[in-house]
Amino acid sequence: MFLGAIVLDYEFRGTYWVVAHFHYVMFGGATALFGGAYYWFPKVTGKMYDELLGKLHFVVFFVSFNMVYFSMFLGWETPRRVFEYNPEFQIYHQFGTIGAFVLGLSFFIMFYNFAKSYVSGEPAGDNPWDYSRTAEWAVSSPPPLENWPNRPSYASGKLEFVKDYVPDGGPAVKADADGNAATDGGDSHSEHITKYPYWDKHPSHASIWPFCLSLMTGFLLFGLSGFADSVTFIVGETLASTSVEISNAVYPVFIIVGLVGMIASGVKWGLEDFYAPPSEFAERWPFNGVEKVKLGVWFFLASDVIVFGAFLSAAIFVRYNAGWMSWSPLTESLPGLINTFVLITSSFTVILALVAAHRNSRQGLLASLGATIALGFTFLGIKMWEWHHEIYDVGVLIARNPHGDPVQASIYYVTTGLHGVHVVIGLVIACFLFVRTYQGHYMDDERPIEYFGLYWHFVDIVWVFIFPLFYLF
Repeated sequence: MFLGAIVLDYEFRGTYWVVAHFHYVMFGGATALFGGAYYWFPKVTGKMYDELLGKLHFVVFFVSFNMVYFSMFLGWETPRRVFEYNPEFQIYHQFGTIGAFVLGLSFFIMFYNFAKSYVSGEPAGDNPWDYSRTAEWAVSSPPPLENWPNRPSYASGKLEFVKDYVPDGGPAVKADADGNAATDGGDSHSEHITKYPYWDKHPSHASIWPFCLSLMTGFLLFGLSGFADSVTFIVGETLASTSVEISNAVYPVFIIVGLVGMIASGVKWGLEDFYAPPSEFAERWPFNGVEKVKLGVWFFLASDVIVFGAFLSAAIFVRYNAGWMSWSPLTESLPGLINTFVLITSSFTVILALVAAHRNSRQGLLASLGATIALGFTFLGIKMWEWHHEIYDVGVLIARNPHGDPVQASIYYVTTGLHGVHVVIGLVIACFLFVRTYQGHYMDDERPIEYFGLYWHFVDIVWVFIFPLFYLF
């Protein structure tokens, strides 16, 4: 708003005044985030933090924040994105640099405070604040599973929990013997235990395995980021050449640890019971008749539609602006055509797997899943041959493409590679289901097979769009 005045914008544009002004607004506004962390720390952990350390953090944060950005106002004539500047502004930059280090270090006070308080802090009670009246402070700290014992209401002038929930135009919804009602299109708690007795019954929303899977994925990606240098080091260099080359040898270790960790975390996650007791009063319109995990799968696929939609639409956009007819397919259409039939057939075998599970046929389920796995590996084998042929025989490279636009090669490899990663993930899940089927599972509950089928059909549908875009047109 300040720079909306043309005279001021003309004077300040491209200077450190803009940097100072922007960060006073944005970073100053983010202070509410840190305040919120302190405010809800007792609710999340049930422990009270050290208020003296909290006040010390605020003072150091406040002073160093102004040291950083107010110094930029004083040296505002410094041009942005320019390495050299007038020596008379040096004192302001040095002052701001000191403030930046102090600002960063101030957060270690908060981290130490939270860690110490979580381990040995005083119990906070349900509500340690004098004037908080919002509903989250009406339950215990930390909150119990599903948060509310019943429907919260302020009808009496104070917060209370109504036992029976009466939907508009319908009868009161009462809980079953365990205090849970099936209002979400699924089973009540007692019905679930009776129907699926082999599952571990620990209703909870908390699991360490998604975090472990994400962490191991980071390890894998870090290892892949330096894999090319590692191969060069292993093949053609000596261990004593440089410290940089020694560090390059670490990348393959991260790749191995990441892969093993991802598989182990995924298996442990897959063995968990995803069930949570249905809430007695929760409103789930318009998904009342959709089971929770299936709804989660649909939302995941919707997000994946956005991912692939971005890549495919980018390919169309770039090609249209480069001249549609200036691009010709980088690869032969026959491998893509064969892979299309392979994936369509694999969708059929997944349907056969669901039918076999519905009929309690373990042999049929094993055969169908085995056929799906075989077709998936066939697809990957053809794709690997195709990439090898294009890279080493034809010479279609991302950095330089003598046979066309290098941007086209980048889009081709990234999009088909992303789809290939999805196929690999699907094969890992299919192998997991195959082993579990061999152990006797899924005869009384075919839902995991159905959810895997939704994912696999989506991967096949995406290929139906990739094939004509990159192999035919």
